Amino acid sequence: MTNRKDAFSPSFFEILRTAEENHFWFNVRKKWIADSIHKYILPPATILEVGCGTGNVSSYLSRKGYAVTGCEYYDKALDMAWPGFTKIQGDIKSLPFPDNKFDVVGLFDVIEHLDDDIAPLKEAVRVLRRGGLLVVAVPAQEELWSWVDEASYHKRRYTKKRLKMVLSEALLEVCRLDYMFMTLYFPMKFMRSQKTDLADTYKINKIANILAQGVFEAERMISRIIPLPLGTSPACGVRFHSFLN
Repeated sequence: MTNRKDAFSPSFFEILRTAEENHFWFNVRKKWIADSIHKYILPPATILEVGCGTGNVSSYLSRKGYAVTGCEYYDKALDMAWPGFTKIQGDIKSLPFPDNKFDVVGLFDVIEHLDDDIAPLKEAVRVLRRGGLLVVAVPAQEELWSWVDEASYHKRRYTKKRLKMVLSEALLEVCRLDYMFMTLYFPMKFMRSQKTDLADTYKINKIANILAQGVFEAERMISRIIPLPLGTSPACGVRFHSFLN
């Protein structure tokens, strides 16, 4: 398939695959996403991750007992993907699956790469069973926009209000909308103007990585009881709901 240089750079997958090995952000994020699914639908439900990249989340969800399919546009990502889930190459604009196939569809840090962020959600709804769960994660807080967003081919960051509006246009009803990584907000705001190499943004010394993982694991546990008031990523669970009925 041809590269979509305006949406994502395939060379970035090598950076991500290396970072996913140990970096706190990826380790905690996949658990946070699993929590948001497990709250509503238990294994062995079927899950489709759209834009799965190298499959860090898909592989983790598979280990948790879900039947996971990962769909990714770039074959380079699938070639280096994590094990344990079904890998399908496909286009987010026209997913290679029949209607009403999956119990859960996830788009994790995907729609911010696209000019049209509503169409892919509508396509996700098409393959989602009625009453199924769509889980979305996106970068939050417009004031955190930085050169990292530009280097990552992001089109936008989201407020809760904007994300709810987009989901509503896709005929989705929000069950819960929570922030992730609250403590990361202030360092990101302070460092957003300090440009460096993109690969270096995922480099962290071992002690700092362990400490950060502990902090954000605690946040994840707290968020199960009390929603975080702030964060760098809002994640939400939404039910398929037709406003025409």
